[in-house]
Amino acid sequence: MTLEFFPKYKGYDLQAQNPQIQIYGHRIYKDQTLYEYLLEFLLVFVSPKSEGATDYEKIKSDGFYFNKIEDETKRLHYYPAPKMGLKRFIFFNRSDQEKRFEIDRYALEHHREHLKQTIQIEGSSYDKDFALDILQDLFYGYNAIIGKRSWFAQSLLPLAPEIIFSESIGNKKTRTENLSKEDSFLSIDREFNFSQHMFMARGGEVYYLHVLQGLNKVNNDYRDQLSEKLKEMIMSIPQLSALANYIQDEWEDVVDAPDNEHRFHYLDKTMEVIPKDYENVAHYTVEELHNLLCSELDAFEKVELVGNLLAIQIIRMMTYRSTTVLNLKHRQAWVIDLTKNTQGSIRKKAVQGYQQLEENVFRAIYRVYDEEMAETKKNALQDAAKDTSLLIRKLGKDIGLVIPPTGGTMRMSLNENLVKILVLTLIKPGERLLFTTFLRLCHEHYNIVIGPKEAEQHFEEISYLNDFNENERIFLEILRNCGFLRNLSDATSIVENPFKG
Repeated sequence: MTLEFFPKYKGYDLQAQNPQIQIYGHRIYKDQTLYEYLLEFLLVFVSPKSEGATDYEKIKSDGFYFNKIEDETKRLHYYPAPKMGLKRFIFFNRSDQEKRFEIDRYALEHHREHLKQTIQIEGSSYDKDFALDILQDLFYGYNAIIGKRSWFAQSLLPLAPEIIFSESIGNKKTRTENLSKEDSFLSIDREFNFSQHMFMARGGEVYYLHVLQGLNKVNNDYRDQLSEKLKEMIMSIPQLSALANYIQDEWEDVVDAPDNEHRFHYLDKTMEVIPKDYENVAHYTVEELHNLLCSELDAFEKVELVGNLLAIQIIRMMTYRSTTVLNLKHRQAWVIDLTKNTQGSIRKKAVQGYQQLEENVFRAIYRVYDEEMAETKKNALQDAAKDTSLLIRKLGKDIGLVIPPTGGTMRMSLNENLVKILVLTLIKPGERLLFTTFLRLCHEHYNIVIGPKEAEQHFEEISYLNDFNENERIFLEILRNCGFLRNLSDATSIVENPFKG
């Protein structure tokens, strides 16, 4: 089969990649957590970018934009700042003891001593160490991804661009054998692996390229508007930016000593490719993201909703791609079960539908092999399941789109958070639609099946349709309880996005 990809990098060998990358792009990966898709996407957005290799010391761009790809044969580069001093200051003392190395403890002590020389505390009995502890606690309070990870693999909520960190991986050998207290502080930061993708596993890069596809399909005004609104979201707390810049700049005063000829402020990262097929749903992605970003919401809530939206859209990308690869007659239906009837026809359809969705997503990767090669690639296909069907299951459960959290009879459903996302992405801020129109948009954008009209388009069994009336009634009630529904009459309801932009 012919696999077309975007961008068309010169010399890129798609056939050399594993099957899940060939079908779904490079790459969407099982170990990437929900927030890390968002963080990696935003990291690309805020970073300076270029087409083709560039000396990053000569980059003039300040980032915060969606670039136009002028030449698809050149690889897209972006240049995030590592900010290891700030990262160490925030996370080191709160990380697992076993994952702290003496050289980093020494670097942090030196950093704090330097900071104490630059701050003044007036009218207070507290000392400077206490003030620095308060600053550390302040930043740590915005934690997004902590867990059992080492300090250099932890992340904060993207409420200031300076605290959107790139991937950094350290290991025992580089933190012990290759470093000593006598080494320059610059080498302490350089002895991390910044090129390997583990938690920032390229899922956010995949999404960024998908947004670029969508921007090529919609009105030119979207590019600037989307950039502006996204920038507003991640600059919600300017005080955090000021403090983060202060802490990192003071560390750079240490590592950029006068006798230090090299500066270490930007990394050179490259983007890979995604399927060209994704462009067929990319205009939906841009419109939905734009509507949500234009809605007036608390910054914390907006970040959470955008993170959830990315997961929904990635699931859509993969399910759409599987139907095109498999040449299926109909797009994969997302049958939503809102009922509590364990024996009902909707429950049966929803369980069958989700099972078929996972099967299709996994079955599509077989298309990159000839039938006689499939057995020899058995191990590769088993690994591919973790990054395809099982990945969709993981993301779906994380946001409540796939229930139950554990156990069998898996199916798709909607919680109040997901209902809010549908309203705020499918309806422009301050506008309203007929309930029937809203159902049509849910179906048009995601192939969501809730009521009888949409069910009729997918299922031949006419007797089942009456059962979907109850499903639709429950959906109406959820919308009403969330404050999105107004009844004009007994027969007419409208759905409204009240968060005016």
